[in-house]
Amino acid sequence: MLRRLLTLVIAFSALSLSAQFSNPISWDFTFKQVEGDNFDLIATSYAEDGFMIYSQFTPEGGPIPTIFTWELGNHYELIGRTEEKGHLKSGMDEMFGINVEKFLADKPVTWTQRVKVKNYDTPIEMMVEWMCCDDMECLPPTDEIYSFVLPAPQAAKSTKTTPAAGNTEDTKATQSIEPTKNTDKKGSGASISPVPSDAPNTSDDGGGNPTTLASASSGNIPVLAIYEIKGSAPTERLPVGWDLKAEDFGNGTYRIHMTGTMLPGWTVYSQNVDPEVGAIPTTLTIEDNDKAKAVGKTIESSATLKEKFDKTWDAVVAKINGGTVTYSQLVEVPKGSKISGFVEYQACDDEKCLRPTEVPFSLDATSNKLVLMLDGLTAADTPPATGNVTATPSTLPNELGISVPFNPEPVGDCSEGAQATAGKSLWTIFGLGLIGGLFAMLMPCIFPMIPLTVSFFTKSGGSRGEGIRKAGLYGFFIFLIYVLLSVPFHLLDGLDPSILNNIASSVTLNVIFFVVFIFFAGSFFGFYELTLPESWTNRASKAEGTGGVLGIFFMALTLALVSFSCTGPILGSLLVEAVSGGAWPLTAGMAGFGVALGLPFALFAAFPGFLNNMPKSGGWLNSVKVVLGFVEVALAFKFLSTADLVGNWDLLRIEPFLIVWILCAFGIAAYLLGFISFPLDSKNRKKSPLGIALAVGALVLTGYLAIGLTPDADTGTYTGRKLMSGIAPPVCYNYLLPCDESKNITPFKDLEEGLAYARKVDKPVMLDFTGYSCVNCRKMEEHVWTEEKIKRYLTDEYVIISLYVDERTALPDEQQVEVDRMDGSGRTRLINTVGKKWQYLQQSVYSKLSQPYYVLVSPDGTTLNPPVAYTADVDTYEDFLACGLATYQKLVSSK
Repeated sequence: MLRRLLTLVIAFSALSLSAQFSNPISWDFTFKQVEGDNFDLIATSYAEDGFMIYSQFTPEGGPIPTIFTWELGNHYELIGRTEEKGHLKSGMDEMFGINVEKFLADKPVTWTQRVKVKNYDTPIEMMVEWMCCDDMECLPPTDEIYSFVLPAPQAAKSTKTTPAAGNTEDTKATQSIEPTKNTDKKGSGASISPVPSDAPNTSDDGGGNPTTLASASSGNIPVLAIYEIKGSAPTERLPVGWDLKAEDFGNGTYRIHMTGTMLPGWTVYSQNVDPEVGAIPTTLTIEDNDKAKAVGKTIESSATLKEKFDKTWDAVVAKINGGTVTYSQLVEVPKGSKISGFVEYQACDDEKCLRPTEVPFSLDATSNKLVLMLDGLTAADTPPATGNVTATPSTLPNELGISVPFNPEPVGDCSEGAQATAGKSLWTIFGLGLIGGLFAMLMPCIFPMIPLTVSFFTKSGGSRGEGIRKAGLYGFFIFLIYVLLSVPFHLLDGLDPSILNNIASSVTLNVIFFVVFIFFAGSFFGFYELTLPESWTNRASKAEGTGGVLGIFFMALTLALVSFSCTGPILGSLLVEAVSGGAWPLTAGMAGFGVALGLPFALFAAFPGFLNNMPKSGGWLNSVKVVLGFVEVALAFKFLSTADLVGNWDLLRIEPFLIVWILCAFGIAAYLLGFISFPLDSKNRKKSPLGIALAVGALVLTGYLAIGLTPDADTGTYTGRKLMSGIAPPVCYNYLLPCDESKNITPFKDLEEGLAYARKVDKPVMLDFTGYSCVNCRKMEEHVWTEEKIKRYLTDEYVIISLYVDERTALPDEQQVEVDRMDGSGRTRLINTVGKKWQYLQQSVYSKLSQPYYVLVSPDGTTLNPPVAYTADVDTYEDFLACGLATYQKLVSSK
């Protein structure tokens, strides 16, 4: 068990390095007919110099063996086990401390599995998983999926593929498959031509080296014919032009290649880009039907595919910078059937990003010959001189029970769409961390340590400059320790793009956060103390004696450990605030926290005179903790309110919520004025001028919140409190003063019901993608929608349909479906709740996941103008509504 754990530790320690390079093991796949229906399926692995791959029969407790997993099915059966042949070396491995069996890099390794085929119409799919090591490190386990398409016995023959000379990289990520050139046609008009079966089956890797198509996982049987259709050249309006090629392997099996050519300076993003970063990954989607279907994964190939930092998204992303990129997909299109699909991409240059574009294509085998269509072009078509034909937009799958095919392309352009706001920016999170760190610095566990530690460094011998250097290094290590706490969150991979919404709105997690915050508040009040195991502190303290830079590091670590009772609650609050935004917001928050704690040590060492102006330690430090305890209690009820709204408990309405906050604000005032005390307070606690000023502010806040429980004649319910928007429950969610529908905006919550009503009254629709846990949604509803000139549009001119993406109501069984996760992984997710249905509608049609998001549409699903996200400016939001209404009136008058 320990050795297996060592294997995983070694592998994942190399993860950050291996992500920057291609895997040193490449694969070719071939087959050989033995006799009759018996075939040998052959996988050949090639290792870079110095790297080793491990035998299937590697004993337990060592490295991860090479594993072949074969898809179960009735169309074939396995004969015997997978045989392996190569330069096998057995013996003691110093890295793992046991005997292992590994293949050296001087010879390829062949892995052969014999099968008996029962149905040649179904490919045989398998997955190979392997781990490779050199003398210094092991890379994480990697897998590759491959589909063997076997011909009937009369057409079968031995095939063999050879990797490109000098090419040891994974061909899936580096090679470029160029379409067959049509020298008989000129210009950018569409053309389609079959290529004779004896045409060379090669492509170029982008560097002039010919490579076999099979070597790039493009097929492993002879190509009978190649068909292609040329689209338009790229233009300034559409900077990526697309060509379609189809390779015919016989028996209705084709390999589709969609090749995009970019103008210089333009970029598209890899299919493996995480959409949470913001960039839209390029994807090739095949729309399966009863007869035709896609087989295996889409292969992306480009000579200019690189991972690098992108200023637009402030992240490292995989992107194709200029040149060409090809997306290849194996499909089955039996005679008499047809298959369709599309490539979706987003093009960016150094100044802007265009909206995502879809390029549709199809292969039609319903007649005697294959007919290709690309973006509305066939062999007889000629594209307009201005460029390619506008792509057909996507629609939501009918299986979700949505009757209207929503079209994301706006027909009007009289307003500009707003960029979606996905929570707080990294700088905002950094600022919150900085504030949290400043509060932590004022805690009794840390504040008294500042002058002692600075004096130690400046008076422990050596020059003043040496003391400043040590103190600065000490502060830097404090910063580094807190940043390192966020590193594990960066190792999480493969998350569903919608998981962040699910975290923020999870009933269970919000209840856990409520309990954690109450627990932290008890610690701040002094009822108990949060401490880490004493053994941790002792070990760190002993290591301080190491001396030098390492000793200073352990001094910083000791401070972080012994101060946990003060910093733990604040760090926990920061974690809860940032975790739903992903790893980078958490790192930004931890960085701010570390800067606030570490910087004072360096500054006071450089300017020791400032120490004389610091307030002396005393009872006021405990007062800071108690005040923060009241704040923790108030914030705890924010999370309980979210759980109540999402879970439909109907318990924590606005009256009890505001009463809790009023009591917390009043409690702060009463404590600072000396009317109440807590266990760790001194008996002779004095009132300071600053404490009195804060108490007055707390009393003002108490009065402000209390007004929220008074009636508002204009709305017929409680008076809204702008400072509480997104924190408190909606004002209409109360026990005593329900909202008067005649005085308030009342959206539909059912899409079909709202669309039917819009058709009946002949009004446009505003799709309001929102959430119970969405803070900015409440701000829009309570600050912007309530403005008279906005309210007029929303009550008189539009039908509002609010779609809550965190609604947990289960869908009927017949509406629960598996859909693509749209993250480039090919994996699926289950749509089984109403909220997930609306979330998928927003993501699949409008390519957005953040809320709020407002889309103005006609009752038949036509998008009227560019959608907007959170828009606090009332005039801008009014322009958005006016534009949509004017566009709808033009549509109606033109019919």
